[in-house]
Amino acid sequence: MIRRRLYVEERVSRLAVWSLRAAVFALPVTAIALLLYATETLDFRSAVYAVLAGVSLSGLALLLALAGFVVIWNEGLRGLGRVIGAAALALLLLAPTATVAALSVGLPVLHDITTDAQDPPEFQTLGVVRSRAANPLAYPGAMAAAEQRDAYPGIKSITFDVPPDDIYKAVMGLVTRHKWLVVDAVPPRGGQREGRIEAVARSLPFGLRDDIVIRLRRTAEGTTVDMRSVSRNGDRDFGSNARRIDQLLTELAEAQGRPRR
Repeated sequence: MIRRRLYVEERVSRLAVWSLRAAVFALPVTAIALLLYATETLDFRSAVYAVLAGVSLSGLALLLALAGFVVIWNEGLRGLGRVIGAAALALLLLAPTATVAALSVGLPVLHDITTDAQDPPEFQTLGVVRSRAANPLAYPGAMAAAEQRDAYPGIKSITFDVPPDDIYKAVMGLVTRHKWLVVDAVPPRGGQREGRIEAVARSLPFGLRDDIVIRLRRTAEGTTVDMRSVSRNGDRDFGSNARRIDQLLTELAEAQGRPRR
């Protein structure tokens, strides 16, 4: 007598399948948008919309994955690996967005931060080469200065009892270490003129461009350093400009062997 084996095909959860498809599709959408913006093929607004589309797909994928997990748990369907993979890929894109949103809580809507609001360091070279679609480099005024004081009271000028040329070399070393793109550099020549460094930095996690100018002035005490950092696009910087200024001036103070007040 021939025994027949009965094979029962286990069904795969459709939610698991579609969650993974959505998560996989969201990755190239976001990556291509960031790449095109980085290479200046895509303008900022279009890049933002494309990135938001990718993030939205990731959110949808995560919801489908959660629903798929519930169905698999209750009905015993296959597809747990797809659900886990979809959730992991979705979180890979959602985590940076959530981090930026969390960092922006309680911060003012500012994109231009300076240590000297009364006489902000001026951009010269970057003012010429930037796109017309970028944020203006004219300082926004007293209201922005007041909001900055409330949000970032520690962002202010710093003075060293060191000649301008020595401070200039130290600042250039820090700018190089941070791998900022130096667009223009004017040494102070022993204090005969103001030293100025203009550079472009990338802010994490999306690599948006921020324009930087550092000014060195000879004073009776030595050298006063001022710094200004301006987001090229968008009406808010999520605190990145203030963090950049604070970090550089803190590193400069440590290099000169004095605490930053």
